[in-house]
Amino acid sequence: MYRFPAAGRIALAATLAFSLHPLAQAEGPAISLREALDRTLKSNPDLAAYQYVLKAQDGRITQAGLKPNPTFTADLENVLGTGATKGVDAAELTLGLSQLIELDGLRDKRVASAQWAREGLEVEGHIARLDAVAETARRFVKLVAQQEEHRLTHLAVELAEKTSAAVERRVQAAKSPLAERDRAAVALERARSDDAHTEHQLLASRYELAASWGSVSPDFTEAAADLYTLPPVEDYPTMVAALANTPDLNRYLSAARLRESEITLALAARRPGIEVGVGLRRLQADDDTALVFSVGAPLALKNRNQGLVQEAQALRDGANAQRTAAMVKARAQLFGNHRELLDRQRQITALRERALPRMEAALANTEYAYERGRYSYLELVDAQRELLAVRRELIEAAQQYYLTLIEIERLTGSAVSR
Repeated sequence: MYRFPAAGRIALAATLAFSLHPLAQAEGPAISLREALDRTLKSNPDLAAYQYVLKAQDGRITQAGLKPNPTFTADLENVLGTGATKGVDAAELTLGLSQLIELDGLRDKRVASAQWAREGLEVEGHIARLDAVAETARRFVKLVAQQEEHRLTHLAVELAEKTSAAVERRVQAAKSPLAERDRAAVALERARSDDAHTEHQLLASRYELAASWGSVSPDFTEAAADLYTLPPVEDYPTMVAALANTPDLNRYLSAARLRESEITLALAARRPGIEVGVGLRRLQADDDTALVFSVGAPLALKNRNQGLVQEAQALRDGANAQRTAAMVKARAQLFGNHRELLDRQRQITALRERALPRMEAALANTEYAYERGRYSYLELVDAQRELLAVRRELIEAAQQYYLTLIEIERLTGSAVSR
């Protein structure tokens, strides 16, 4: 039977753990992606419950391997009749013991069918682990992105405070109207409100991540990662090659093998075996005792399992057809995700290397000019907003890059970075 390597099917854990490097400075206890995924695999409530599904199937395998129990019979004849059989004087009492002997390896086929069913459950278990790992990785990336968003709202507060102070100096020097001071004060309050709201969202994301391993509250305050370090990825043909052995597609192979075993079992069960017996007969009339032997076999006049065979054949063919359809969908989804990954990579490079440095320089020049009365308050505020917008766009692009990478690695069941 096919077995999945324990670590090979959670490759995205290693990929993202190495690509998201720890921050140089953390505000408190930090958690890495690798640690978050290890905790999930060990303590996720849904995964912990799934082991009992496998234990239940182990019970079915044990039951399938048991031999039929012998049958005890007792027959009393020639009693309470008329004439010579009146009363119990001519009674014949037979005590017998019979055993069904299964033919054609029926018990082995029954066990094999139960074992194939367990393999299908194991595949579903691997899928559940992949889903749990992917969901934890998504929550981790979301937390990292919100940490960056929180830093951005801090920057917005700092800029608003700096602007408010600059406006106050100009008002005191009678170079700006009083209305600008009020507008700057309102902008500062809004920036502080946004900062507080982002902090609440950050706390909620920590709790959401901790819930991945069943914790009621987080024991960390920081996700140790750099959102902007992007790992290079494999090309599309290499990713497609990994699709053939993913648990999502192998579930259909397991289903087809299970149905094939059910067909074999149904064909063998048409003739379950022969029943042999031995007994002791007491002849009351002659005061004698004798042994009796019996043998029985079902008459295969009709194929009693014909419907079961047809059902299993249809389900087997359906599983093969479903696998083909799933492969087509997976390839299309993988292509779209791969193009999205490349597009996000291009976008992040453009924002970091060209747009952001230019906006920082533009803001510095605008602040310098505003202090000297050459630019207006609106021009200063617009420059700040544009800088914050570029930084926010960079955070969103980097977050989407990693979320797309997670979807690709979930889809292929293996690492796609180099």
